[in-house]
Amino acid sequence: MALYRRGGTWWYKFIFAGKIIRESAKTSRKTVAQEAERNRRLELEKTLAGIPLERREDRIRSVKDAVKQYQKGYGINHRQQSILFSQGRLAHVTRLLGSMLLPDLNETAIKGYIAARLKEQASGRTINMEMGELSRAIGKKWSVLWPKVRKLEERNDVGRALSAEDEKKLLGAAASKQRWRVAAAIIRVALLTGMRSGEITGLTWGQVDFQRRVITVGRAKTSSGTGRQIPMNDELFAVLSAHAQWFTKKFGATEPAHYLFPFGRPAPADPTKPTTTLKTVWGSIREKAGVECRLHDLRHTATTKMAEAGIPESTMLALMGHMSRAMLERYSHIRMNAKREAVKALSTTAAPALRAVVDSTPERGSSDFGSKTAGASHVPVC
Repeated sequence: MALYRRGGTWWYKFIFAGKIIRESAKTSRKTVAQEAERNRRLELEKTLAGIPLERREDRIRSVKDAVKQYQKGYGINHRQQSILFSQGRLAHVTRLLGSMLLPDLNETAIKGYIAARLKEQASGRTINMEMGELSRAIGKKWSVLWPKVRKLEERNDVGRALSAEDEKKLLGAAASKQRWRVAAAIIRVALLTGMRSGEITGLTWGQVDFQRRVITVGRAKTSSGTGRQIPMNDELFAVLSAHAQWFTKKFGATEPAHYLFPFGRPAPADPTKPTTTLKTVWGSIREKAGVECRLHDLRHTATTKMAEAGIPESTMLALMGHMSRAMLERYSHIRMNAKREAVKALSTTAAPALRAVVDSTPERGSSDFGSKTAGASHVPVC
């Protein structure tokens, strides 16, 4: 062991595996420098033995540092909506845990975070996604980092289709305030196309062809959804035409690279960036409408309408961008009104004759049961 000072800082020097190791202990205290040298020797011995090591820089990195580095590299090979998703999940993590050093991010700290988010009424699924994104930012699996912290239960329901009354209330509420006009347009587009919210907010004017009346979806969640084309019906054409007029008045022109629903708080301000979240305005609209539903339920509603209208399965798969029939069934909910209409088709022409048989049936115990007496009609058994 050899320690020496250089400019007020202690350094250590030793030979390991035939090589000279000369490094700063990064301290002005000799006892700390001695401990640093011992730890460095131990690290090198473990490395030589093939034992994985914790990175030394992780010992002093904060959660905020880890998240920042993760997001810097994440944007290189992920699509825009995935980047926005990651940013949204990690925003709460940074807010509550950002100043904490990684070595202090133990199971007690994680349980405290979960308790805080539950108090803020975040759902189990949301919290699980946040913690999953944090573990990816750190670079280790949840089960490795916090093995005794179990994931929260998540809702298993697949959503619902809105009734005509709820849909009317929702649209009325969205149209009631001028500051909600962009959200109102997004809601109508969702109901009229069945597109995912991320697909809608990611739309640029270059993907909207008014001449052919076609919307071309950009990069979607599935390969079958990416690039699919959705025709505009008359209502959708009117909605997007009115939105284009508003956009032109506010931003000057509908440039192909501009997003239909621009970023900005409290009002849209930058057409070169898409709106990132509808959480606040969506909650306000639902509250005013008195309708309990998720934004994604608008997609369920669109699918259900097509199923009830008898649209061929292949056409629905193409419009919705689903990979399989099983996924299509997950989104299609035949509502009670449609079921009532459907069972009307089950009526039979033999009903009047059956009524006659019931009316003329002899009392229990009669030996004439089933005979053609009292003018009863014969009903063949099929």
